[in-house]
Amino acid sequence: MLHRYGSVAVQLATRLLAMRPGDRIDSIGQLAADFQTGRGTVQTALRLLTKEGAVELETRGSLGSYIRSLDQDRLLTVSGLSPIIGVMAVTYSRRFQGLAAGLTRAFEQAKLPLVLAHLRGGKNRLHFLRTGRCDFAVISRLAWQEEQGVGDLELRLSFGPGSNVGDHVLVLASPQAKGIVDGMKVGVDPSSSDHMHLTLEECRGKAVRLVEISYAQALPKLQAGEIDATVWDSGVPLPASLGLAIAPRERRDPSGDPDTEAVLVTRSQAGPLGDLIHRRVEPGLVAEVQRRVLAGEEFPIF
Repeated sequence: MLHRYGSVAVQLATRLLAMRPGDRIDSIGQLAADFQTGRGTVQTALRLLTKEGAVELETRGSLGSYIRSLDQDRLLTVSGLSPIIGVMAVTYSRRFQGLAAGLTRAFEQAKLPLVLAHLRGGKNRLHFLRTGRCDFAVISRLAWQEEQGVGDLELRLSFGPGSNVGDHVLVLASPQAKGIVDGMKVGVDPSSSDHMHLTLEECRGKAVRLVEISYAQALPKLQAGEIDATVWDSGVPLPASLGLAIAPRERRDPSGDPDTEAVLVTRSQAGPLGDLIHRRVEPGLVAEVQRRVLAGEEFPIF
């Protein structure tokens, strides 16, 4: 079918996938400018999509044309949509497994092909996004708050408090320790905005030495005495045999610990693809699947 419609029909079908009945479509002149083609080419592509039954339009005179109905299956066929590539955290915890399962289910329901990759460190995931190696990244709201001022990314979906982690706590090498104190060596993972931010907050005003680590190295380094403390995801249980202490963080965000919430971001220039994710992927379904996985009511498939 693609050879009959040409590239303009494919672009137009992709844009329509992100729209709903009742929406106003751009003028022929605007579409021609967006697709860098002639008005006649756009008109032909639109007529072909209408004839195929992929879209039905209603003209309202000077107000323009509005969508009366859409056939999502036909639009998907015409668009030949390539798999959408997303990247999220490594699924080392049940919570992240539930998030991955929820994203997989929500994209399936939206009939959007998804390839979901897993990469440690929010900064690494955003680098993949900014360099065009993926279409979206899942990070914490805390990481988003630190990045949104750059202006090249856009938040598309939020999955609610507790969707990223249940809480962050301190893990300490000494079983008698109650928190971070002067003289300690504190492990920090510079690839994670959350880990860096929370660690610096806990160490503020204290005479400690920061030691760069990978999050995956935290427990071995605590056991080896290379660090005395680090920030840890409370959703990952620590074997009692390790002899480590767990303590609550002293410095907590009064706005509600944005590190606990997962959000989905795209490049600001993602165009119709970003709108497509925003409009068709249901965040409530992601959250419900994650809840069921955490409760043991559903096996995480992703």
